[in-house]
Order: sequence, then C-alpha cells, then structure tokens
Amino acid sequence: MPGLVGEVAEVLAKGGVDLSRLGMAWARVAPSVALVPAFGLRAFPAPARVTLGLALALVVAPGLPGLGATSLAWPVALVVEAAKGVPIAIGAAATLWAATMAGGLIDDLRGARETSALPNVESGATPLGALFSILAAVLFLESGGPARVLSALGRPDLGFSQPLLGALANLIGGVELALAVAAPLVVASVVVEIASSLVARAASPAYIQPLLAPLRSLALLAVAALVLERMLELFALAIQSGKR
Repeated sequence: MPGLVGEVAEVLAKGGVDLSRLGMAWARVAPSVALVPAFGLRAFPAPARVTLGLALALVVAPGLPGLGATSLAWPVALVVEAAKGVPIAIGAAATLWAATMAGGLIDDLRGARETSALPNVESGATPLGALFSILAAVLFLESGGPARVLSALGRPDLGFSQPLLGALANLIGGVELALAVAAPLVVASVVVEIASSLVARAASPAYIQPLLAPLRSLALLAVAALVLERMLELFALAIQSGKR
C-alpha cells in the first residue's frame, strides 16, 4: 500500500498539480506569509499559515520549474527558493512597517509607554502603531497587494540581485515615509512644548506640570486626528505605486 504522501501526490497529479512545483512555490511564498503583517502574523496558528501558504503557492506553481529541473538536492533547492522570496516579502512589508513606526513615533512624542498585545501586528507595537499597521494592512489588501506579491514571486527567472536592491530601497523609503507621515506631529510637539514652558513660567511659583502633561498628549492626539486622512493617503499612494 502506498503511503499517505504517495496518495496525496497521486490525487494532486490527477488534478493536474505537480507536487514538486507546488513545493518550490510554497518555499517562495512562505517568507511573505511569515513576514507581511497583512497576512496575519501570530493571529493565524501555524497550521492555518501553512494552509494559506499552500493556497497562495497553487497560484504561483504553474509558472515555476519543478524539482527535477534543478541539479540541487531537494532540501537545498527549497532553501534557495525561500531565499529568493525573502526580498519580495521585505519589500511588501516595508510600508506596513513604516505605518507601525509612524504610529510609534507619535506615541513616543506624547510620552506613551503602552504596548499593544494584538497578534496581527509586530510585537512591541504601540497603540497608535498597531492602529496604523492595521489601517495600512487594509489598504494593502484592498489595493491588490497580494496579487502584486504573487506576480513577483511567480517569475520563473526570479533571482537575487534585483529583489535585494528593491528590498533595500523599500526599507529606506519606508523610514522616509514614516518620518514624512509623522513630521506634522514633530512640529506640533515642538510648538506644544514651547507653549507648555511659557505657561509653566507664567504660572510660577505654582507647579502645574502634572496638569500640562495630559493636555500636551491630548493636543498631539488632536493634531494626529486632523492629519489622519492625509497620512492614509500617503500610505495608500506608497502601497499602490510599489515604491516606498
């Protein structure tokens, strides 16, 4: 009697699915499933992430060569394909990471020290960082981000040099985007700090710093609410253009 793997391979073969191509495709897709926050991160248990990876691999597999087309041992071939997928995953996640950084910077400016325990955002994200990350993930999914990722992963001639350069550019652009998004809050923070200092000096010798601290945080949150739409527009443009 053939084993379970043989039975599965036979069923897939009858359905026109090459198991070796599926394995190569799954190796390419796995880094994106693991790194891109829009795909769930820790919110999905491991079996669900494996299933999601297989579902995405079914889309990529038809355009890839099978294990028989390479002279490498199959474990090495899978590692090579996974390494090819890492720069694509980093490039796709850069804007989502930038959203988390922007929210974290705003929380730092208002003196917040809380961290979010949400499983679908990066570990240690601040409350606003988690909110911005979720909003950016929604924009990524709604604007066809997964389709662009799969299109890049499905190239038969996918190498290392161009994706690596693209990932580096996306990371640098992501930092620049986070700073650009948070720039109005940085300016507002400086203005609020100067105003607080002037009020505290005018009220001397009364000690009103405990009163001014929550008002300073409230003022920064108000500025963030006023420019939130513009922030989301910047994230949407960055995601749709594919250039961070």
